[in-house]
Parts: sequence; structure tokens; C-alpha cells
Amino acid sequence: MKNWSFRQRLWFYRALTLGATAVIAHMALVWALPRLIMHQVMAGQAAQEMNMLNQAAFPPPVDASSRRVVMPSPDMLYSVCVFDVSQGPVRVTAHPGLSSYWSIALYGANSDNFFVVNDRAVGKAAIDLWLVSKGPNAADPTVPVGAQVVVTPSEKGFLLMRVLTGDYEAEKSVLEPARRTLVCHKV
Repeated sequence: MKNWSFRQRLWFYRALTLGATAVIAHMALVWALPRLIMHQVMAGQAAQEMNMLNQAAFPPPVDASSRRVVMPSPDMLYSVCVFDVSQGPVRVTAHPGLSSYWSIALYGANSDNFFVVNDRAVGKAAIDLWLVSKGPNAADPTVPVGAQVVVTPSEKGFLLMRVLTGDYEAEKSVLEPARRTLVCHKV
């Protein structure tokens, strides 16, 4: 660098500044984009229409025009809930009792999946989850007997229940009551 002219040094520092700015902008985007997407999922128009804050919502079956979930599967029925543990625990219960595939997945405010339970793990048994935030309410003594305590990485998050269907119209009488066993409520 000693032998570089003023013009060469100027361009070097400009390139260095541009590179550093690009790296910082990229890191900010990688950090912010999942949070913005989850904010839209949890507080956007669809969430408000379904009124799913600390209560389960049951969107209609997916068809070719459905795009509330990115690339939804027409072979799945979805049930959703936005949970908020900032004011205390949220209890999630479900008893699908199905012999076919179903799952419940919990996502943090940054879109990280932090908990999953499915038919293979519990069979036809009921699910009883006690969602708490980190800190004092994680050791809450009022947890019901048999409930599984799940510590959420963020105060708000998203629950997605999936139920497999091969032929919705033929299986509707069994699948709808099964997915509607999902209850999500503030304690």
C-alpha cells in the first residue's frame, strides 16, 4: 500500500467500504426477514380475520387458490394458533385420535421451529402442552398433572397443526372433528 497512488488508495477504501456495507446489509436482512415474515403471519390481515391470538383457528381446506401458507399441500388440513406467553402460560390440548399422520409444530417469532409432536410419538393419546416463556413462569407450580412444559424462545409464536387427508370429502366426517380437538388458550 506504500507504493499506491492517492487514487488507488481512494478506490481501495471505497471498495472496502462498499464490501463492509454489503456484508452488514446482508446480515441485517438475514436477521430481519424471518421476523418480518412471522410478524405478518401472526398479526397480518389473515390472522386478524381468523382471530387466532391464543385460540385455535381452522382455515378451510387448501385448494389451487390458497396461498396464506407458502406452497400449501392439498393433502393436509391445517389448524393454527398464535400464542402469546408474555402475560402467562398458554395451554395447548389436542386429541386427534387418528391412525393417519398428524403433527403439531411450534415456531418462534423468528420462524425457528422449536417443538414438534406427531402421531408416531404419541399414537392416539391426547396432547397437553403448557407453553411458558423463559424466566420465572417456566417453573410455574400450577402446571396440570400430565402436561408437558414447553419453554418458548420468544414471547409470541405460531402453532401449526397438520392432518393428512387423501380424499377430504370422503374423510371429512372423521378429519374435521379430529383437527377441531385443538384448543389453544391463555391460562
